[in-house]
Amino acid sequence: MSYFSLANRVPEISALEPRIVTRLYELTSRIPLVRTTTRRFVAGALSKGVTQGCALDLGTGPGHVVTELARRNSKLTMIGLDLAANMIERAQQQAVRHDLNGRAPWVQADGHLLPFADGNLDLVISSFALHHWQDPLAVMNEIARVLRPPRPESGDPGGRYYIADVCRDVNAFQRLVAYASIPAFSLPYGSYWGYGGYYESIRAGYTLDEAQTLLEQSALAPGQVTLDSTWFVPVLTIASRGSA
Repeated sequence: MSYFSLANRVPEISALEPRIVTRLYELTSRIPLVRTTTRRFVAGALSKGVTQGCALDLGTGPGHVVTELARRNSKLTMIGLDLAANMIERAQQQAVRHDLNGRAPWVQADGHLLPFADGNLDLVISSFALHHWQDPLAVMNEIARVLRPPRPESGDPGGRYYIADVCRDVNAFQRLVAYASIPAFSLPYGSYWGYGGYYESIRAGYTLDEAQTLLEQSALAPGQVTLDSTWFVPVLTIASRGSA
């Protein structure tokens, strides 16, 4: 199969990033386009209507989503979880810079086996980590387990989830834009990661139909899978229906 083919999903290398790749994540996060993407993701997560309680960012990386969400909603206690120790180290450093240590504990753990009790979380979010999960169905079932259960008698829909990731449903034009623009955005900021790593993430992403199948097979409460082509590349979201 050609390297540039997107017909079949090609899993990406493990999320256990070496220190240099962790640094490249940090450099890439300074790109204005990436910062805008973070803000858009946070806006989508907030649209689920969870205004207080405890929220988990699964695959938090350097912690930028946690920082932005905590800044925009002071009533949420955020937990950032990542498998990579270097990412957690970066996230902790960022929390200190933004004075979030009291509101944002950081946990190094595997999303396939979340270290939380059943039904304790009000919101679970994940930003561009789905394609890293070796067994996405297992992770989704873990998300369902730790979310607060619904209480229909009181109209409480329970905990909410919001997952966004790159989508493999790209047309020829979008693929061309990705080739041309990512190095152009990345290189001025000292990151050479843009080309191979970015395209490999797309190859590891899921199509809309594949994501719909995952949701239907999981233990998550009924939700919706949507495709947003207004992002730099198509982004799919797997999210609870409506708002809390």
